[in-house]
Amino acid sequence: MTEIRAPEGYVPIGQEDTFLGHVGGITWKRRADRTDTCLLLAPHHLNPNGTAHGGFLLTLLDITLGATVESFLGVAADRHPVTLQLSCSMLAPARGGELLFGEAAVDRATRTVTFVSARLHSRGQTVLTASAVFRNPPSSTVAERS
Repeated sequence: MTEIRAPEGYVPIGQEDTFLGHVGGITWKRRADRTDTCLLLAPHHLNPNGTAHGGFLLTLLDITLGATVESFLGVAADRHPVTLQLSCSMLAPARGGELLFGEAAVDRATRTVTFVSARLHSRGQTVLTASAVFRNPPSSTVAERS
């Protein structure tokens, strides 16, 4: 049987000694203006129905959104945006053994906050959509953009 892996260019997120290490399996692809995520859904990510647990989906979504804000703002590695507001809609299940992808885009950034939207998808089907507002790290000096 062929082992399912994240596509080329995705690397482990690291942070094994933090909550992200406990969640396990998250990979990402950093880009100039966004960060995409990917994960193979393992048994510990699932609920008793064999689908991704809603709390886990929100965790992956928050990581995808926050990392995209970091990429967009170009902040230092030790500075992180803080989630102020997160709204989501769960649209379809993602099952164990599937690759789950996250992608986000910044909608607007001001000096103090960044507005961003995202989706998680698997097998070509959108699993979850979201919008969020993040407090920019203190070191960010972003001119207002739309």
